[in-house]
Amino acid sequence: MVRIICTIFFLSTFYNCFSQFEKDNFYSGKAITLRTNPFSFLQSDAGIMIGVNYRWRQRWSATLDPKFIFYAVQPPGNSMGPRNPLGVRVKTDIRYHIRNVFIAPELVFGYTRTKSTAEFGVNCIGGNCAYYTLQEYTEIKKEAGGAIKFGMTGPIRKNNENWKLELYTRIGVSFFDFQEKGIPPGGSFIRPPTHEDGLGTLDEDEPNIMIPFGLIITYRIK
Repeated sequence: MVRIICTIFFLSTFYNCFSQFEKDNFYSGKAITLRTNPFSFLQSDAGIMIGVNYRWRQRWSATLDPKFIFYAVQPPGNSMGPRNPLGVRVKTDIRYHIRNVFIAPELVFGYTRTKSTAEFGVNCIGGNCAYYTLQEYTEIKKEAGGAIKFGMTGPIRKNNENWKLELYTRIGVSFFDFQEKGIPPGGSFIRPPTHEDGLGTLDEDEPNIMIPFGLIITYRIK
């Protein structure tokens, strides 16, 4: 509930600001726009997001936002060392525009391989293990989800319509699948791995409610 209230306040505040700048001729023809998330380096699986939006009609446009993941902000609870993720997370949507506001169905897909080091017990029976070992293993995370996205755009500066800010929130669900590879034969985690995204714990093979909001910087190239 707190997230929902903050999101509504966040969007309503910036809508009032953006609506003061948006011109009457807010649509000036077909356009290709580059996009980036300036905060993608601060997310739990961090990297760089460079996307593109193509607007072919006054009311319609489509967006493709891939994020290339290559480092982690913080280790998981069971890690004995740094995490080294490598993967991609792709969001795509088709937008319906009403002046500087849009609504869009969105699909999300992700695949990340993360190398971590953890302590394993080998040949454990009744809590007693033959021996313990520290070993690197690979966690594979797969994500598939969908959402309804609400957002708005407005120029960063009144006299320059090429550079804009996009503010959005979305309500949806994502499903996650986690696999661990490279575990020693007969081994088991001393501390089972936990899966988090910075906002809470992710449940495997169950719908995870996602209500994020964010900011995108865009630049029109055509």
